[in-house]
Amino acid sequence: MNLRFRLTLLLLLFAFELGSHARAEGSLTLVPGHLFTVQLPEMPATFHARMEKRPIGAQMAVFLPRNYETGRRFPLLVFLNGGDGGDAANPGVARALTAERDFICVIMPLFKASDPAAPGGYIMNAADAQLMWPLFQAMMARLEQVVPNIDPVRRVMGGFSNGAHATQGLLDASGGELAHRFAAFFFVEGGGRLQHYEFLKGHPFLMVSSNAKSRPRASEICEAALAAGAKATLLVVDVGRHDFPASAYPEVRAWLRGPALE
Repeated sequence: MNLRFRLTLLLLLFAFELGSHARAEGSLTLVPGHLFTVQLPEMPATFHARMEKRPIGAQMAVFLPRNYETGRRFPLLVFLNGGDGGDAANPGVARALTAERDFICVIMPLFKASDPAAPGGYIMNAADAQLMWPLFQAMMARLEQVVPNIDPVRRVMGGFSNGAHATQGLLDASGGELAHRFAAFFFVEGGGRLQHYEFLKGHPFLMVSSNAKSRPRASEICEAALAAGAKATLLVVDVGRHDFPASAYPEVRAWLRGPALE
């Protein structure tokens, strides 16, 4: 069974499952400051589950801002963690970046197409992005059913390290569709394999470097985005290691509330 057929079958199964999940989640009360998870039993094993070698079910987590109201639309921030993506139980970085206000915050799991324990297999790559793209579409469809007042035009996506690689890979794998769905993007210490910078044209884009070693490559990525027509910004907060330091959060927060949503 080839990959394309398996993904098509997965989406059909997801469409069937979506109705039952929507009924179950329809009773969910959306209130300010609420953190909840959305279970994704129809999805394959996550990167995290494969690394842990345990049957950890796929899920995504949603945090509603403390000033949430059902009567108006809110911007969306999707942040993908580094490493194996974790268990996607709490969008902690997104919550910190937004100070838990104004944005609906979401974390989604990462998925690997091949053995992550194989040599060189730990870094997210193009094959992983091809696998993840239909899964990401399915997760977004579920999210929009559960939280119907997400603003359709004020959506931001980013990630750290492998999460940045995954964001970059999804941009490429989507053939530009991700860039139509999201208004702005940011990469933290990753994302250097982007092939289609033209997809960033007209979009606010933030590149974050946390150390002197990564700064030259971060500058190259930012310059390539600018050359492609993106509204690109380079942020350097040098803490001497591969990290998304909390000391960078205030400037990222200012970008989220300003250029990212303009």
